Amino acid sequence: MDQIRITKVERMRLVRTSSDEETDREYVGTLHLTTHHLIFTASSEEGMELWLGYPLIHSAELVRPPKLLPKQQQQQHRQHHDKQSNTGSNASSSQYGSEELAQWALEGCINVRCQHFLFFTLRCDDVRKLYDVYASIKRLATVASVGQLYAFDYKQQQKSDDGAECWGWGLYNPQEEFARMGVGVASSDVGQFWRFSDVNRKYQLCATYPPVLVVPAKISDTTLTYAAKHRSKSRLPVLCYLHPNKASMTRSSQPMVGLKQARSVQDEKLVEAILATSEPLGVAPRLGGGERNNIIIDARPTTNAVVNRAVGAGSENMDHYKRCRKVYLGIDNIHVMRDALNKMVDAMQEAPAADLQLQQQQTQQSSSERRRGVVARIQGSASNWLRHIENIMVGVRTIVEAIDAGRHVLVHCSDGWDRTAQLTSLAQLCLDPYYRTTKGFAVLVEKEWVSFGHQFSLRCGHTGHIDKFKVSRAASKAAAVTGNSRSSSSSNSNVKLANNDDNNSNNSSSGSNGEESASDILQAGTSMFGRFASRALRGVQSRISSAIQAASDNLEDDDNLDPFVSEYPELQPNYVPPPPSTATITATTGGAASKGGSAFRLGRAKHDHETSPVFQQFLDCVYQIWVQHPTMFEFNERFLLDLFYHLHSAQFGTFIGNNMKEREFLGFAQNTTSLWSWVWQRMTDDNSSIYKNQLYMESADAASRVIVPDPGYIQYWSALFICHDPAFEQQASK
Repeated sequence: MDQIRITKVERMRLVRTSSDEETDREYVGTLHLTTHHLIFTASSEEGMELWLGYPLIHSAELVRPPKLLPKQQQQQHRQHHDKQSNTGSNASSSQYGSEELAQWALEGCINVRCQHFLFFTLRCDDVRKLYDVYASIKRLATVASVGQLYAFDYKQQQKSDDGAECWGWGLYNPQEEFARMGVGVASSDVGQFWRFSDVNRKYQLCATYPPVLVVPAKISDTTLTYAAKHRSKSRLPVLCYLHPNKASMTRSSQPMVGLKQARSVQDEKLVEAILATSEPLGVAPRLGGGERNNIIIDARPTTNAVVNRAVGAGSENMDHYKRCRKVYLGIDNIHVMRDALNKMVDAMQEAPAADLQLQQQQTQQSSSERRRGVVARIQGSASNWLRHIENIMVGVRTIVEAIDAGRHVLVHCSDGWDRTAQLTSLAQLCLDPYYRTTKGFAVLVEKEWVSFGHQFSLRCGHTGHIDKFKVSRAASKAAAVTGNSRSSSSSNSNVKLANNDDNNSNNSSSGSNGEESASDILQAGTSMFGRFASRALRGVQSRISSAIQAASDNLEDDDNLDPFVSEYPELQPNYVPPPPSTATITATTGGAASKGGSAFRLGRAKHDHETSPVFQQFLDCVYQIWVQHPTMFEFNERFLLDLFYHLHSAQFGTFIGNNMKEREFLGFAQNTTSLWSWVWQRMTDDNSSIYKNQLYMESADAASRVIVPDPGYIQYWSALFICHDPAFEQQASK
């Protein structure tokens, strides 16, 4: 509670910015700040109550009111608005009445962007309370460890039925799931050449893999140990899906080839044994006896794979991997995807006009016209979000067609926990109708994302980062008259939150303007390394330019402090919060911090550049396939939207943590609630059809078993990007 400077603010104004409504809606009510939630309750006439968990806050910007000038100086500005005042003293609040100070305070605001694309502005007629709210939100949204998240305090009321247990942490059992595919089943000849291995039972082989692995039966654990050394993060090729036609889908990370083209005999034997599991005797034919029909999928662009050789990694040398060929998919990395999402959000928030009165005139157009305007802005932006979705779908189609034709597929990217998880899970969704049921989809997520070590906490940024919280200054009315305002949009609810830190950290899309001379020289070369260095140089130039601009803004603002800001050190330029005490971290993690050492990322990363919408892209692709084949999915769109919401809510332990080793160490199963038990409870309540797809047609026809996605039919998922927060949904239904 010491992080909360104020717990209750009355007469708070909340303005919601929405692209599909006729106008931005303003609510007046009471704001409560608790340990885990921001709660806004509107007046009884409006009947809206917003519960917002702090991890759902992507970023926030405090727009301080303009400079509070002495009254005589204010009159001088009105008479000589084209001249600068030489008066350097700050205004005294005693010169103004309470009504004047209240009007001045309302010129400031807090602009909030949420992870689930809710955008709103908070205003208050008391500037001290506004600053208290911002300082409290900043502290509560940037916690020291995952143990401080809401999931460790949330307790779900379980029903007496044991169904919640089956849908909870015990939902996915690797032995049962792979036995369903035929592994370890004596009566099945599909998985007779595969076995379960406990070589990673204590996470000694690979810290980010599950303890139970499925590998070719003829490969010993000793061979696995040596093969793991040749793969990044020791993520060696293991089975993730076995088709009834004996074709396998395996996943791994990139090989550690390096500039010297290193090789591993054990890794080559492991891949060869995987390809031989569909042979009659489980033995590969002699050299020359098989065609290169099997595929090694490298999800990265070719340039990225080649450049990784400089750091000792790279891609397979196909001279050493017989009976298969390699395919590059060209899916960009997490930084490009984060940049694409930020650009699309900028396009969504972009106001058609900077003048507030003109914006109010434009609200006369219909909701459909406003929505078409948003889509047009997104299509006209340089986000390329839909192009990235299309690239992923092309890769999924390649894998599905290969598996369906009886060919083996090995999938990897760099470390094998982002793009690899997208491709393997989507391909299985298309190949196996079980994964298109509600429970099967939950099992798929647990298997391919949770157990195989997708870094949810890092990619979603659950613990927050102080760089996401900005302080700016609203332009004074006098400055606005002369046109010298630095940001005319910062005084209304349609402010576009700054994403400079994200956008400037990426590849070629974040290059600076007017500073191309050095990079042009590098681009004149034809080598891949020259182009890579060119992009790196442009990124450095852009970051330096942003730092200079930020320093200039701070210096500009030093002489324009309002009479209250000095009471708030968090609002001062270059403020660094004190590090949390060891006792605090130990208390919030149940003593795990004292035992864990540096093996676990209990705190935040040094920067926020590891966040990326990887799982969101997966859900977007699922939606695209769902739209293309609406009768082949048991669940509906609401199910996907709820998963996305709780991906960031940190209410459940399912989407928190970076790997199973970390979750076991912190006792997630004992201290948090599984998302799937909550899903099961909603499905068994009175409204049992909440996730039921009314068009679903279960078919036993083998011909309809496989879905082949169409990458040419990709559409904007409006329901995702037009926020469906429960508070506003309930109000709209009234």
